[in-house]
Amino acid sequence: LRIHKIFILIFFVLFFLPALSDLKTLSEDLSEKALKESEINMELALSLSQQSLVAKPKNAKAWAIGGKIYLLMDDISAAERFLEKAKILDSSLSETAELDALIDKKKEKEGK
Repeated sequence: LRIHKIFILIFFVLFFLPALSDLKTLSEDLSEKALKESEINMELALSLSQQSLVAKPKNAKAWAIGGKIYLLMDDISAAERFLEKAKILDSSLSETAELDALIDKKKEKEGK
């Protein structure tokens, strides 16, 4: 029984931990592509952003980029929800501070 537990632990370390790292890389890549795509095709940008969050739901940068895309689409409430999720995951991330400032600027401009 003990040998089985050791085998399972070794299996997890060798096979699942590298895969988790790959998901973070995939999520980051999709987020960056979404941000670039937002200059051309907002719908595709939003889809890529959502895919990045499916790949790694705890990726604060992906949440912040998604929020920025929603803000570009003039959906302030969605941008704020994404910002809050990003802050919960990593409040020190530069993208969260940037998004926070962009939201404030947008609200100020619209008189909200």
